[in-house]
Amino acid sequence: MNLDDLLTIHHPLAARDRHIAVFYLHGGGLLYGERDDLPQPYIRQLTDAGYTLICADYPLAPESSLPQIVDAAFETWQAAVAEPQAAGEYKAHFLFGRSAGAYLSLLLARKIGRLEDMPQPAGILDFYGYHTITDAAFSQPAKAYARLPEVTRSQVDKLAGDGSRMVTTGPKPLRYALYVYARQHEGAWLDLMGLGGDDPIHSPDAWSLTDDEAAQLPPLFITASSGDEDVPFRLSKALSRMAPRAVKKPVYHLPHDFDRDVSDPAGAKAYTQAIEWMDAIAG
Repeated sequence: MNLDDLLTIHHPLAARDRHIAVFYLHGGGLLYGERDDLPQPYIRQLTDAGYTLICADYPLAPESSLPQIVDAAFETWQAAVAEPQAAGEYKAHFLFGRSAGAYLSLLLARKIGRLEDMPQPAGILDFYGYHTITDAAFSQPAKAYARLPEVTRSQVDKLAGDGSRMVTTGPKPLRYALYVYARQHEGAWLDLMGLGGDDPIHSPDAWSLTDDEAAQLPPLFITASSGDEDVPFRLSKALSRMAPRAVKKPVYHLPHDFDRDVSDPAGAKAYTQAIEWMDAIAG
């Protein structure tokens, strides 16, 4: 697939350009979502601060497995960020993800960290993400979704492709039912990600950060809400304890993707805090 088909790049004004990239991965449980989901006010905050925002699509499950998703995200990062940085286009870069995109960013940082010849991220923006998929919350039915009308496996089979082609963008109105199904049925989310069985590469453990791996991550900016019904707030707290270079900026009593509502000042405040954190690291 052509790289241009996977990216939207938002440039700062030339006079403000810091020549630092922010590589953004969207949320959606790895089942739905698209790269252009970041609200415009936050895009402006980032570009007004002089950062180049690179928003990327990636393959979605169940058409692609989690190992394939991570490999594809790495290849996109390499072409869109690592190679231009090596050529002098960028002085540094940050990884940024929301929800499942934050999870992918953490896995991407782990993969990059194992490669000494690659430019390493200056830091990671983790907006209500998670670092493990072995937590029981991700294999057991979620209360918030059990209250919704049931989505059946036959409905999922009609919604999802047959695996013969890669799907890299999934508008929420078309694919959200996949996520509802994943959170309503025991083990369904992991199954849709192609995990399980005897092959170690498809074990949930292989796609969860150990304590040592978390400790070796680049500096982290973590924000999440205590009212999150999708990703337990305790996971953000746990990661902030595991990663010695983590800064945690919680919000309270708001939903999972609290920054979706641009009328709530909590969102703009979180981005202001994140930009100040990046500025301090980038110098």
